[in-house]
Amino acid sequence: MLSVAKLRQDAKHHAFIRKLSHGRFYVFVIITQGEFMNYLERALESSLRHVGTISAADPGTVGLLRESAVLAIVGTFRVSSKSVIQYHLGISREAINKLINRMKKKQLIVTHPTFANTDNGYILLTSRGIREAEFLLNRELHLRSDASRINERNLIHDLSVQLVVLNLVKRKKVAGFASESDLAVTLEHRGNDPRLVDAIVVDAITGVKIGIEMETSNAKNKSNTNLRQKILAKYLQEFESPDGLYDFVYMYSHRQRFLTQIEKAHARIFASSQSPFSETQQRTITTCIKFRSSDCDLIYELMFNSKRLLKGDKTKLNQKNDFLNKLAELEKLATTTDDRVIEIRLAGYRDAGRVLGFLE
Repeated sequence: MLSVAKLRQDAKHHAFIRKLSHGRFYVFVIITQGEFMNYLERALESSLRHVGTISAADPGTVGLLRESAVLAIVGTFRVSSKSVIQYHLGISREAINKLINRMKKKQLIVTHPTFANTDNGYILLTSRGIREAEFLLNRELHLRSDASRINERNLIHDLSVQLVVLNLVKRKKVAGFASESDLAVTLEHRGNDPRLVDAIVVDAITGVKIGIEMETSNAKNKSNTNLRQKILAKYLQEFESPDGLYDFVYMYSHRQRFLTQIEKAHARIFASSQSPFSETQQRTITTCIKFRSSDCDLIYELMFNSKRLLKGDKTKLNQKNDFLNKLAELEKLATTTDDRVIEIRLAGYRDAGRVLGFLE
């Protein structure tokens, strides 16, 4: 069991006592007043508290710690999936299914069907789950349990970002992390307009902040020099600023060729006689942007490989039939309504169908 003494020792937040329910158990946590930290700093400081290695021997405690990990992950990233959480916790497909079902019964999370990822579904927090996640993470999460706010077109991109960040956590490479949502809240209170990266991690050895960028499409790299130039200018603004949000940018993708295309696009910009970047700035950009091709296989296998078999889940044929039936429903609905949300969902389903090999 979790001891109250240990929880008191770990608590480093504001001065009040609050009761947090976990099924039948009630844990009292005393939270002490610390020095002021802005939203991003609080996110970085609390990020590893509930997603680290679970080493408890008691099955009941292990179950509660896994639930806290799910709350922390979904709370931080707004949405998640079985594959991401299963990989992070290092458990079987049967175990992740039981964990998710248990948390659904406790009304902490809800799952929504989709064909935008290989799990055919995504996970959101309920109103109760949001409250408990906010307590665990020591900050207001600005979340609503509303599936209509999830852009299914970006779902596989967002889940890929999670996979990369949590893999760094799992390998003990980072001392903290913050999601794009955390950054968005932070940037509302900044006077300038820095480049919004997909996530930020703090290197466990050097302590430097690293922006994480995920490229799941090469649309920005084909004959789009102006857009890539603007992106580099935003990166440079942070690299050169004494209070920049990050010191480096690590580029990830499920395709090695996407990373190669980005690298070549940068070289073309620098080689142009009309390049807006000085030689010193070019060296800074080249030094501070790293291409992490070693993670391509992991991202592809867990996020994009539609042939990967998930034990206990539907067969590939059933998945395709379900997909086509749902697509037909959405297409019919789109012709009888002017609802923009339906149009976005339909476009997302078609994109997902191409990624999963269900559509040409």
